[in-house]
Amino acid sequence: MKKAILTAAFSLFAAIVISCGKDGNGNFTKGNPAKLDTLSYAIGIDLANGLNRGLGSVKLDNDLLVKGLEAAAMGDKSVECGNVVINLDVSDSLLITYFRSTLTERMQAVRINERALIDTTGNIKPVEIDFNPETMFADEEERSLISTAYGFDMGNNLAKNQFPLQLCWLVSGLKDAWGETAKMTNDEVQNYLREYLMVRVPAENQAASEKWLAKIEKKTGVKKTESGLLYKIVNEGDVNAKPAATDVVKVHYKGSTRKGVVFDASRYADMPEERKQQAKMYNPDSYKEDTPVEFPLNRVIKGWTEGVQLIGKGGKIQLWIPAELAYGARGAGANIGPNEALYFEVELIDIVVPAQK
Repeated sequence: MKKAILTAAFSLFAAIVISCGKDGNGNFTKGNPAKLDTLSYAIGIDLANGLNRGLGSVKLDNDLLVKGLEAAAMGDKSVECGNVVINLDVSDSLLITYFRSTLTERMQAVRINERALIDTTGNIKPVEIDFNPETMFADEEERSLISTAYGFDMGNNLAKNQFPLQLCWLVSGLKDAWGETAKMTNDEVQNYLREYLMVRVPAENQAASEKWLAKIEKKTGVKKTESGLLYKIVNEGDVNAKPAATDVVKVHYKGSTRKGVVFDASRYADMPEERKQQAKMYNPDSYKEDTPVEFPLNRVIKGWTEGVQLIGKGGKIQLWIPAELAYGARGAGANIGPNEALYFEVELIDIVVPAQK
């Protein structure tokens, strides 16, 4: 589902989905089955263990889950399951209905029957079970649909990851963990992923960001502040109407990573696909109005607070923001990694509420 509320939600790797990459969808490649890719294999084991813990009594068809995952990971827009074509909208509908409604009702029925068997003298009566309590599915058709949709949703979310993954080894990790033949213990998997995510990735991002900023600094018209912020004023605006840090401002903006991947924007046309879907969902009658965003200038990242004060009302500026002036070592969820430098284009539409002088 769009926010991965079901898929991969129970593993250490759950937080790292979104970006774009080379072939397939995201950074997924089919991989080389003759050469072990430890990262992909460890993630596969971690996901399998997470699914085993998180799904509890739900017994998915693992082969169909893998089928759905492989299709989405390689960029397929849909996958067939019997006579049903499963795409993102269909998988969303199937999974939301099953996990938020159907499964809850079935688990409640099982609990009532368990209590009825223990206390036959009370008022609790067994309820009629129209599903298999060992799998939590009414029949194999339902199990097949949910399993395929679950895998398709998982593959779609994993395909947005920012790391180079090999599908063949991720699937091998899943299958080996399910079959209890994994080449890594759970402790080895956790230690490897923890080191990768908390040590290696931040260090690589830091080095790459510094190299990127050094290149940007040499471009014509780019200036650098004492804090390390790089900027280029496209339009100075009204020099007599510059905001203070404590002012409330109205802006249009677009933000992207050093790789050029847009992660947020105020105008609909500039938004990443997921934001467009959210805009349609929450504002179906006005999602393309492109309303500027308002906020106190001192309630955003430091690079924004400093950079927007360099232009006046009606002005436009480009900002290249070092990680320490952005989200630092913590990053910002799945979209912005640790120690990531960022790029923004900002238009100062208005100073809505000037600070009290």
